[in-house]
Amino acid sequence: EFVDRIIRGSVNEVGRRTLQMLLTTWDVTGGGPFAASAIATAGLAKTVDVAQGLFIGPVFNPVLKKLGADQVTFRASLCASQVVGLGILRYGVSVEPIHSLDVDTLVDAVAPTLQRYLVGEIS
Repeated sequence: EFVDRIIRGSVNEVGRRTLQMLLTTWDVTGGGPFAASAIATAGLAKTVDVAQGLFIGPVFNPVLKKLGADQVTFRASLCASQVVGLGILRYGVSVEPIHSLDVDTLVDAVAPTLQRYLVGEIS
């Protein structure tokens, strides 16, 4: 259902929809998967597991395939790098101003990069 909600609508807004849904969901739960301080304290291995288990496999691979994107694995990894990094800074270690920014401001700042990773040209 999450993937279907992301791809529903204009492809030109898929990056924005993805971030809006993720951040809104996480904010309600105090950070969801990122609230677990394990990401900040357990090291790189745990972060890799989170990226693969929460984003690359269940979210970005299916989204990219449904969008008909090329280089699915590469694009999915780039997308995960954005959301994992954002999640760690916002929820894991509470870096300001990212931690306290409203969702719309954060989406406005990050969505163009995610949009390019999803459907734009990648060098």
